[in-house]
Amino acid sequence: MDHSSEKGEGGQDLSAQALADQKLGLLAAVSAYGVWAMLTLYYAALSHVTPLEVVSNRVVWSLVVVGLFFLVKKRWGEVWPVLRNKKSFRALLFSSVLISINWLTYIWAVTNQQATEASLGYFILPLVNVALGFVFLSERLSVPQWVAIGLAALAIVLQTIWLGELPIVSLIVALSFGGYGYIRKTVDVGPNLGLLVELVLIIPFAFGYLIYLFAIGEAHLFVSDSKTNILLILTGFATYFPLLWFSAAAKRMKLSTLGVLQYMNPTIQFLLAVFVLGEALTMDKFVTFCLIWLSVIIYSLDAFKQARRAEKTNKQKAT
Repeated sequence: MDHSSEKGEGGQDLSAQALADQKLGLLAAVSAYGVWAMLTLYYAALSHVTPLEVVSNRVVWSLVVVGLFFLVKKRWGEVWPVLRNKKSFRALLFSSVLISINWLTYIWAVTNQQATEASLGYFILPLVNVALGFVFLSERLSVPQWVAIGLAALAIVLQTIWLGELPIVSLIVALSFGGYGYIRKTVDVGPNLGLLVELVLIIPFAFGYLIYLFAIGEAHLFVSDSKTNILLILTGFATYFPLLWFSAAAKRMKLSTLGVLQYMNPTIQFLLAVFVLGEALTMDKFVTFCLIWLSVIIYSLDAFKQARRAEKTNKQKAT
């Protein structure tokens, strides 16, 4: 009886640990997506600084933060093997270009009254990921996924007709980050190390541009008011810590739960753009978002069902 009791207590401890991990994962995920969403207001506060200068500062200060982390952990030696590997070098060079485009487009959108368009891009991002999997990885799509992609495509077509041009900002945001995610999946490099290598690859351009701005007397860093200086410097922390939290969440949570939580970011972005930044929500834009939201619901329900089905299959195999 004593042996049985110990086993039961061990089982209870294990369940308690699993529950604690899930709670910690949820907190980490909400923190990551929440900070990413609030960057809308963060970059809006830097609207007097050109987007390219903001991105350049983001690269420099992100490298400082990530570099110090690797220095403390004595992991800088991991960078050189990645750079020497031709496959990983080419992939991360391309991904560094894509993430730079994504950052630049997003910041430009926020500072030019187009944050709703940026949020639209992040809403359709999961559908872009599905489409990339179909095109490049020959992944089979379910009927609900086809319907979701079709609705998103219809929304883009209608928006194009009403605007008289493609919703460029939304498409660039979605395609650049979707492509970035796809490339990162093809390289066996962790998220932290991958980010560090990407920053190392693009730092010459970012640092060179800042030096140029200082030379012509148009730089804001260390020249403007203290608020601007602090905001520019903290872009490094705002970039790295959400990534750390997301990585912690991904280790502790089901992918299906993370898949639903990912819409927290564009939802908050959209609400901030309309109700805080005062961007106009016209009827045509509202219809576009309704179609996108419908496609998101269809996609999320299908993803949830597939995850439940896979979970049941794994349990049956285990028994």
